Amino acid sequence: MADVLDALAAARQAGRPVVMGTTVRVEGDPPSQPGNRALFAGNGALLAGTIGCNGLDRRAGEDGRGLLAAGTGSGLRQYTTFEGEPGEGVVEVFLEAFAGQARLLVGGAGPVAEGLAQLGAVVGLAVQAAPPGSADFDAAVEGLGSGDAVVFVDHDDPALLPALSRVLRGQAGYVGVMGSRRHTPGFVAKLRQDGLDLARLHSPTGLDLGARVPPEIALSILAEVLATVRGRDGGSLSIVKLDSAKKGPE
Repeated sequence: MADVLDALAAARQAGRPVVMGTTVRVEGDPPSQPGNRALFAGNGALLAGTIGCNGLDRRAGEDGRGLLAAGTGSGLRQYTTFEGEPGEGVVEVFLEAFAGQARLLVGGAGPVAEGLAQLGAVVGLAVQAAPPGSADFDAAVEGLGSGDAVVFVDHDDPALLPALSRVLRGQAGYVGVMGSRRHTPGFVAKLRQDGLDLARLHSPTGLDLGARVPPEIALSILAEVLATVRGRDGGSLSIVKLDSAKKGPE
Protein backbone atom coordinates (compact mmCIF):
# COMPACT_ATOMS: atom_id res chain seq x y z
CA MET A 1 0.00 0.00 0.00
CA ALA A 2 2.88 2.36 0.78
CA ASP A 3 4.11 2.34 -2.82
CA VAL A 4 0.64 3.37 -4.06
CA LEU A 5 0.44 6.27 -1.61
CA ASP A 6 4.01 7.32 -2.40
CA ALA A 7 3.22 7.25 -6.13
CA LEU A 8 0.06 9.29 -5.49
CA ALA A 9 2.01 11.93 -3.57
CA ALA A 10 4.68 12.11 -6.29
CA ALA A 11 2.08 12.47 -9.05
CA ARG A 12 0.24 15.24 -7.26
CA GLN A 13 3.48 17.09 -6.57
CA ALA A 14 4.32 16.88 -10.27
CA GLY A 15 0.85 18.11 -11.22
CA ARG A 16 -0.22 14.89 -12.97
CA PRO A 17 -3.85 13.73 -12.75
CA VAL A 18 -4.23 10.16 -11.47
CA VAL A 19 -6.91 7.73 -10.30
CA MET A 20 -6.67 5.41 -7.31
CA GLY A 21 -8.66 2.19 -7.32
CA THR A 22 -9.48 0.27 -4.14
CA THR A 23 -11.24 -3.09 -3.95
CA VAL A 24 -14.09 -2.62 -1.47
CA ARG A 25 -16.10 -5.86 -1.86
CA VAL A 26 -15.79 -9.30 -3.44
CA GLU A 27 -18.14 -12.21 -3.93
CA GLY A 28 -17.11 -15.76 -4.76
CA ASP A 29 -13.46 -16.45 -5.44
CA PRO A 30 -12.24 -13.67 -7.77
CA PRO A 31 -8.58 -12.66 -8.28
CA SER A 32 -8.82 -9.77 -5.82
CA GLN A 33 -9.52 -9.07 -2.18
CA PRO A 34 -10.79 -6.09 -0.18
CA GLY A 35 -8.10 -3.50 0.41
CA ASN A 36 -6.19 -4.10 -2.82
CA ARG A 37 -5.08 -0.79 -4.25
CA ALA A 38 -3.71 0.47 -7.55
CA LEU A 39 -2.81 3.86 -8.96
CA PHE A 40 -3.47 4.69 -12.62
CA ALA A 41 -2.17 7.50 -14.83
CA GLY A 42 -4.47 9.80 -16.75
CA ASN A 43 -4.22 7.53 -19.80
CA GLY A 44 -5.18 4.45 -17.77
CA ALA A 45 -1.69 2.99 -17.43
CA LEU A 46 -0.87 1.24 -14.16
CA LEU A 47 1.59 3.24 -12.05
CA ALA A 48 1.73 1.29 -8.79
CA GLY A 49 0.00 -1.53 -6.90
CA THR A 50 -2.63 -3.87 -8.35
CA ILE A 51 -6.33 -4.56 -8.07
CA GLY A 52 -5.44 -8.23 -8.26
CA CYS A 53 -4.67 -9.25 -11.84
CA ASN A 54 -3.76 -7.82 -15.24
CA GLY A 55 -7.34 -8.01 -16.47
CA LEU A 56 -8.73 -6.07 -13.52
CA ASP A 57 -5.96 -3.51 -13.74
CA ARG A 58 -6.64 -2.90 -17.43
CA ARG A 59 -10.37 -2.47 -16.90
CA ALA A 60 -10.05 -0.31 -13.81
CA GLY A 61 -7.44 1.83 -15.59
CA GLU A 62 -9.77 2.36 -18.56
CA ASP A 63 -12.65 3.29 -16.24
CA GLY A 64 -10.34 5.65 -14.35
CA ARG A 65 -9.40 7.39 -17.58
CA GLY A 66 -13.09 7.85 -18.32
CA LEU A 67 -13.64 9.25 -14.84
CA LEU A 68 -11.01 11.94 -15.41
CA ALA A 69 -12.32 12.75 -18.88
CA ALA A 70 -15.82 13.25 -17.48
CA GLY A 71 -14.57 15.41 -14.64
CA THR A 72 -16.14 13.06 -12.10
CA GLY A 73 -14.54 12.84 -8.67
CA SER A 74 -15.25 9.22 -7.84
CA GLY A 75 -17.30 6.18 -8.76
CA LEU A 76 -17.93 2.53 -7.97
CA ARG A 77 -17.31 -0.10 -10.65
CA GLN A 78 -18.29 -3.77 -10.62
CA TYR A 79 -16.38 -6.44 -12.53
CA THR A 80 -17.53 -10.01 -13.09
CA THR A 81 -15.11 -11.19 -15.77
CA PHE A 82 -11.33 -11.17 -15.47
CA GLU A 83 -9.98 -11.68 -19.01
CA GLY A 84 -8.97 -15.30 -18.61
CA GLU A 85 -7.58 -14.99 -15.07
CA PRO A 86 -8.49 -17.87 -12.72
CA GLY A 87 -11.33 -17.36 -10.25
CA GLU A 88 -14.90 -16.22 -10.60
CA GLY A 89 -17.29 -13.92 -8.77
CA VAL A 90 -17.71 -10.18 -8.33
CA VAL A 91 -15.17 -7.46 -7.62
CA GLU A 92 -16.32 -3.95 -6.65
CA VAL A 93 -13.70 -1.24 -7.01
CA PHE A 94 -13.97 2.32 -5.74
CA LEU A 95 -12.24 4.71 -8.14
CA GLU A 96 -11.16 8.13 -6.91
CA ALA A 97 -9.82 10.80 -9.27
CA PHE A 98 -7.13 13.24 -8.17
CA ALA A 99 -6.79 16.23 -10.46
CA GLY A 100 -3.22 17.39 -10.85
CA GLN A 101 -2.08 20.65 -9.35
CA ALA A 102 -1.86 23.59 -11.70
CA ARG A 103 1.60 23.51 -13.26
CA LEU A 104 4.24 26.16 -13.85
CA LEU A 105 7.00 25.23 -16.29
CA VAL A 106 10.00 27.54 -16.13
CA GLY A 107 12.15 27.57 -19.24
CA GLY A 108 15.67 28.34 -18.12
CA ALA A 109 17.59 28.96 -14.92
CA GLY A 110 18.83 31.80 -12.75
CA PRO A 111 17.68 33.97 -9.84
CA VAL A 112 14.23 34.74 -11.30
CA ALA A 113 13.66 31.05 -12.07
CA GLU A 114 14.59 30.23 -8.48
CA GLY A 115 12.18 32.89 -7.22
CA LEU A 116 9.38 31.50 -9.39
CA ALA A 117 10.02 27.99 -8.04
CA GLN A 118 9.90 29.18 -4.44
CA LEU A 119 6.85 31.41 -4.78
CA GLY A 120 5.04 28.94 -7.03
CA ALA A 121 5.39 26.20 -4.43
CA VAL A 122 4.02 28.53 -1.74
CA VAL A 123 0.80 29.15 -3.70
CA GLY A 124 0.37 25.46 -4.52
CA LEU A 125 1.69 25.21 -8.07
CA ALA A 126 3.62 22.19 -9.30
CA VAL A 127 6.79 23.89 -10.53
CA GLN A 128 9.34 22.38 -12.89
CA ALA A 129 12.35 24.08 -14.43
CA ALA A 130 14.14 22.79 -17.53
CA PRO A 131 16.26 24.25 -20.35
CA PRO A 132 14.17 25.07 -23.44
CA GLY A 133 14.68 22.45 -26.13
CA SER A 134 15.78 19.77 -23.67
CA ALA A 135 14.07 16.38 -23.43
CA ASP A 136 12.84 17.30 -19.94
CA PHE A 137 11.28 20.52 -21.23
CA ASP A 138 9.60 18.82 -24.19
CA ALA A 139 8.19 16.10 -21.92
CA ALA A 140 6.89 18.68 -19.44
CA VAL A 141 5.05 20.59 -22.18
CA GLU A 142 2.93 17.54 -22.98
CA GLY A 143 -0.42 17.63 -21.24
CA LEU A 144 -0.33 21.29 -20.15
CA GLY A 145 -3.84 22.74 -19.99
CA SER A 146 -5.62 26.06 -19.66
CA GLY A 147 -4.84 26.31 -15.94
CA ASP A 148 -1.10 25.83 -16.48
CA ALA A 149 1.64 28.32 -17.34
CA VAL A 150 5.03 28.43 -19.06
CA VAL A 151 7.54 31.22 -18.39
CA PHE A 152 10.80 31.63 -20.32
CA VAL A 153 13.37 33.57 -18.32
CA ASP A 154 16.06 34.11 -21.00
CA HIS A 155 15.05 35.92 -24.20
CA ASP A 156 18.55 35.36 -25.66
CA ASP A 157 18.40 31.55 -25.41
CA PRO A 158 19.01 30.10 -28.92
CA ALA A 159 16.38 27.46 -28.21
CA LEU A 160 13.72 30.03 -27.28
CA LEU A 161 11.94 30.34 -30.63
CA PRO A 162 11.38 26.62 -31.36
CA ALA A 163 10.48 25.93 -27.72
CA LEU A 164 8.10 28.89 -27.64
CA SER A 165 6.47 27.74 -30.88
CA ARG A 166 5.96 24.28 -29.40
CA VAL A 167 4.33 25.72 -26.29
CA LEU A 168 2.04 28.03 -28.27
CA ARG A 169 0.81 25.07 -30.32
CA GLY A 170 -0.28 23.45 -27.05
CA GLN A 171 -2.96 24.38 -24.53
CA ALA A 172 -1.07 26.21 -21.75
CA GLY A 173 -3.22 29.08 -20.48
CA TYR A 174 -0.32 31.47 -19.91
CA VAL A 175 2.88 31.80 -21.92
CA GLY A 176 5.38 34.43 -20.85
CA VAL A 177 8.82 35.54 -22.03
CA MET A 178 10.89 37.67 -19.69
CA GLY A 179 12.83 40.51 -21.31
CA SER A 180 12.72 44.13 -22.34
CA ARG A 181 10.30 45.76 -24.75
CA ARG A 182 13.26 46.18 -27.10
CA HIS A 183 13.72 42.40 -27.49
CA THR A 184 10.07 41.36 -27.80
CA PRO A 185 9.16 42.60 -31.33
CA GLY A 186 11.87 40.49 -32.99
CA PHE A 187 10.70 37.05 -31.94
CA VAL A 188 7.03 38.08 -32.00
CA ALA A 189 7.35 38.96 -35.69
CA LYS A 190 8.80 35.51 -36.43
CA LEU A 191 5.98 33.82 -34.53
CA ARG A 192 3.40 35.82 -36.48
CA GLN A 193 5.06 34.79 -39.76
CA ASP A 194 4.56 31.18 -38.70
CA GLY A 195 0.85 31.85 -38.20
CA LEU A 196 0.82 31.14 -34.46
CA ASP A 197 -1.95 32.44 -32.19
CA LEU A 198 -0.31 34.93 -29.81
CA ALA A 199 -3.35 35.64 -27.65
CA ARG A 200 -1.81 33.77 -24.70
CA LEU A 201 1.67 35.27 -25.09
CA HIS A 202 2.87 37.86 -22.56
CA SER A 203 6.17 39.65 -23.19
CA PRO A 204 7.61 41.38 -21.33
CA THR A 205 6.04 39.22 -18.66
CA GLY A 206 4.63 40.29 -15.30
CA LEU A 207 2.45 43.01 -13.78
CA ASP A 208 3.78 46.54 -13.38
CA LEU A 209 4.74 46.42 -9.69
CA GLY A 210 7.93 48.45 -10.03
CA ALA A 211 9.91 45.23 -9.53
CA ARG A 212 13.70 45.56 -9.59
CA VAL A 213 15.36 42.59 -7.91
CA PRO A 214 14.79 38.91 -8.86
CA PRO A 215 12.34 38.02 -6.05
CA GLU A 216 10.22 41.06 -6.91
CA ILE A 217 10.34 40.22 -10.62
CA ALA A 218 9.27 36.65 -9.83
CA LEU A 219 6.39 38.02 -7.75
CA SER A 220 5.20 40.28 -10.58
CA ILE A 221 5.32 37.39 -13.06
CA LEU A 222 3.49 34.99 -10.77
CA ALA A 223 0.83 37.62 -10.05
CA GLU A 224 0.16 37.95 -13.79
CA VAL A 225 0.12 34.17 -14.21
CA LEU A 226 -2.55 33.75 -11.53
CA ALA A 227 -4.63 36.65 -12.82
CA THR A 228 -4.53 35.36 -16.39
CA VAL A 229 -5.38 31.70 -15.79
CA ARG A 230 -8.19 32.73 -13.44
CA GLY A 231 -9.67 35.25 -15.85
CA ARG A 232 -8.91 38.41 -13.87
CA ASP A 233 -7.38 41.70 -14.99
CA GLY A 234 -4.88 41.97 -12.15
CA GLY A 235 -6.18 45.35 -11.00
CA SER A 236 -6.53 46.64 -7.45
CA LEU A 237 -9.36 45.33 -5.25
CA SER A 238 -9.56 48.60 -3.32
CA ILE A 239 -12.85 50.52 -3.34
CA VAL A 240 -11.59 53.45 -1.24
CA LYS A 241 -10.68 55.73 -4.16
CA LEU A 242 -13.91 54.93 -5.98
CA ASP A 243 -15.96 55.54 -2.85
CA SER A 244 -14.13 58.82 -2.16
CA ALA A 245 -14.73 60.03 -5.72
CA LYS A 246 -18.46 59.45 -5.39
CA LYS A 247 -18.66 61.38 -2.12
CA GLY A 248 -16.47 64.24 -3.29
CA PRO A 249 -14.39 66.50 -1.04
CA GLU A 250 -15.65 67.07 2.46
